[in-house]
Amino acid sequence: MINFNDHDELKKQVGMYFDQELDPKSKVEFLQKVETDPNYQKAYQHELLIRDKIKKHIHRPGDSSQLIQAIKNQIRKP
Repeated sequence: MINFNDHDELKKQVGMYFDQELDPKSKVEFLQKVETDPNYQKAYQHELLIRDKIKKHIHRPGDSSQLIQAIKNQIRKP
């Protein structure tokens, strides 16, 4: 049975790694756990997959100058 505290801590560490919130020592320790622990590997791969899907399917508008110009164009239309 999975200990929920351990599971929550694992999710927290994975999120911190991908958000680049870990210090260098913690980052190395985390990556070592990913290489050796199947639970860490699974959580890491799952988070990586989710973040890749988000990046591919979420459209981000161009830089703000394009947004400003689009608004100006809409205002100027008769």
